[in-house]
Amino acid sequence: MRFLLCLVIWIVFVGGLYAYTEQRDRGFATENVVAIVDEKSPVRISIELTPTFSVEDDPFALQTEELKAPFDIRLNGMAVDIANLPITRGQTLFIRDLEVALSDHNEIFIKASPPVAESHLTHGIRLRLLSKDLVLADQTIWSSGGGLVSGTVPFELPVIPEIDHDH
Repeated sequence: MRFLLCLVIWIVFVGGLYAYTEQRDRGFATENVVAIVDEKSPVRISIELTPTFSVEDDPFALQTEELKAPFDIRLNGMAVDIANLPITRGQTLFIRDLEVALSDHNEIFIKASPPVAESHLTHGIRLRLLSKDLVLADQTIWSSGGGLVSGTVPFELPVIPEIDHDH
């Protein structure tokens, strides 16, 4: 009798759970969803980077034969090439007339390694992103305790109203 009671309880619980999930899943909408296309337009931008430290190679990074720039800069996931530019404390690094395809919502990622001897100091990198006369982003990325200075700065392209030439 106990075995039969256990079997009935098991069937009620598992069957009820199965019926509930089937009914719940049937209620989900199965409409055709239009994929949002993120229009990208070519834009000329300039990047200004001002570190508060002299950049050196990360002593904990994997050593490969490929030479890497002291800064790792990525614009919407694509690497920005800054081949062996000298980067020193307080001096602004200019990357001018960089032609990239940007959408309405973008981001730039920066990573740099401060000197190990200055691990007790707070370090930062000021980032300015310019397009013609417009400032797209102006932010400082901070790190304390000598860790890597890294961060992502989101920015948007400004909406330029179209001029109606008919009037």
